[in-house]
Amino acid sequence: MTEDEGLNVNQGGAYPVSETAQHVPNVKLSPGGRDQQPALNDNLMKRVLSPANLHMAWKHVRRNKGAPGVDGITIENYPQWAKQHWAATRRALEGGYYIPQPVRRVEIPKLTGGIRLLGVPTVNDRVIQQAIAQVLNPLIDPTFSEASHGFRPGRNAHGAVRQIKGFIEEGYRVAVDVDLSKFFDRVNHDILMNRLSRFIPDKGLLKLIGRYLRAGVLIEGNLCPTPEGVPQGGPLSPLLANVVLDDLDKRLESCQLRFARYADDFTICVKSSSAGYRVMAWVSRFLSTKLKLVVNEAKSRVVKTNDLHFLGFTFRGKKIRWSAQALEDFKHRIRRLTKRSWGISMHRRLRELRLYIQGWINYFGLSEYYRPLPGLDEWIRRRLRMCYLKQWRKPRTRIRNLIKLGTRTRTAVSLGLSSKGPYRLARTLATQSGMTNKWLEKQGLVSVRERWIAFHYA
Repeated sequence: MTEDEGLNVNQGGAYPVSETAQHVPNVKLSPGGRDQQPALNDNLMKRVLSPANLHMAWKHVRRNKGAPGVDGITIENYPQWAKQHWAATRRALEGGYYIPQPVRRVEIPKLTGGIRLLGVPTVNDRVIQQAIAQVLNPLIDPTFSEASHGFRPGRNAHGAVRQIKGFIEEGYRVAVDVDLSKFFDRVNHDILMNRLSRFIPDKGLLKLIGRYLRAGVLIEGNLCPTPEGVPQGGPLSPLLANVVLDDLDKRLESCQLRFARYADDFTICVKSSSAGYRVMAWVSRFLSTKLKLVVNEAKSRVVKTNDLHFLGFTFRGKKIRWSAQALEDFKHRIRRLTKRSWGISMHRRLRELRLYIQGWINYFGLSEYYRPLPGLDEWIRRRLRMCYLKQWRKPRTRIRNLIKLGTRTRTAVSLGLSSKGPYRLARTLATQSGMTNKWLEKQGLVSVRERWIAFHYA
């Protein structure tokens, strides 16, 4: 399906919407001609199942792509599946007897070591969850704390980092860094459902959300129950995570504490170490007794803000910097993308490199640390030149190509006959006079330095 295709979902079934039909509103009319879109005072399940809401949910799921769930249905296959099965699915949802399928367990290695457990719902369940989230978010999100930045419209990690910087500028130079152990896996269902019932009067919708929580997980062909936890990977999970931790936010606000939270990562800023240890003890007690969550004492600490690591950033005085680990991860990825043994075309290599650098700067460009940027650019260019020399294996090929690029003949011949390795040769005058910085830029290489400057001063 193309990006302009959609999924028209109504009581009669589901079918792809052609490109030419996109100008027509995706809301079906009843036989009497009245719009089936429910009024705001109708029950929430009707709003979830409205054609317009379902169509928007499908577009969102399709745009995010993702792997198939336990049923093997892919994003591409889903419209055809929905033609045959959506009518029955809708009846089950309306009748309150729909049973979600288990999620498929996926293990993602963390850059810092260990693994992250993800639960991949089926495409159909992703669409339904997204439809629920679209209805609940406008109802619940406005009640959240201003210090909550994760998975919220118009908010992001940068807002949380800037908020911590603001506290530091106010003189709060001690940080209480609390780490929650396996937060998403340990969310208490009873506590979560109790909090949701404050906002959701529709018992049918509450029942459906409860079934999603208890759907189970398929691990190596075995169905394992999920008596607790919210699976990472579902469209509804971020909202549910914020609902659980909102009580903590409100208590911190009532105590007039300075803090910022992004999902389960949060930091509280105080003015002294003694205050920090008191806050740490109180927060740990609140989390364990009120929310039934486990604090990782080994990773939780009270530190000076200069030693704080928050969302990949550190702070030096009042300045934001990327963490040493973030820079090391960046270099590791660049080495992989410019690995000599990676047998791909230079066009594809440059495309992958460009996308990664742009994405990295879009996030870590928030850092106010300029000094290493020119050196990073030089290093990346050297590794790219190495890749070109590796690709031009034969001496005559290297000599011919370098001469074409403007290297003097004698200098090109000297390089071509050299026994040194490509990485060492990539730094020579012969290589740099041909494969100039401007030439590499024309091939598609982007500058880390220039992207950083654009981030801060454009």
